[in-house]
This record gives sequence, C-alpha cells and structure tokens, in this order.
Amino acid sequence: MGALIYDNTSFEFDDRALAHLQAVITMKLRRREPFLLTWNPDEAEPIGRHSLWIDNAIPLRYEFASPTPERLDDRWLNALADQTSRPSGLYFSPQPAEPVAAEPVAV
Repeated sequence: MGALIYDNTSFEFDDRALAHLQAVITMKLRRREPFLLTWNPDEAEPIGRHSLWIDNAIPLRYEFASPTPERLDDRWLNALADQTSRPSGLYFSPQPAEPVAAEPVAV
C-alpha cells in the first residue's frame, strides 16, 4: 500500500491506484487547475467518504510501497482526467474492467 500525503495527513491507496492518481493530479496542478478529489476508503475505516480540494498551495507527497513504477492504463487515466473538469470533481473509482496487465515500466 502506498500513501497520498496531503497537508500532513496520510491516505492509503494501493500502488497502482496511487500511480494513476499521481499522473492525473500532476497534470492538473501543472496547469494550475485545482479540483475536488473524492473517494470511498476501504471498509475498515470509520469514515464513509473522503474529499480533498487539490490545489498547488497545499503540500502533497506520494509514497509507494514498491520501488518499481507501475505501468499506467491509458483508458483509466483518460476516464479519471475527464472527471476532474466536472463541477463535482474527480470521484475516484476502481480501474475499469479488462485492465492492461500491471507490468513494471523499464526506466
């Protein structure tokens, strides 16, 4: 499990999901386009839903469990990126059916 650390608060995501979030968040922040990110945590957490206002002014860090970068699925990235421009923001959802095999990217 990796972690999205936002304003000194840590939120756990599996590495594959976190890699896709990192790509989408980076794209938006490079354009200086803040947005709302919402997701349902795993069932063990007492909170039913998290929402964060993603903005360049707020400290952000990613921590991955694996030292090897994940292979990104273009279809999933596009679906996530499309949602960031909606008034309700990005509601993070699991990877669509028929995913591309998760293989490490050669660096």
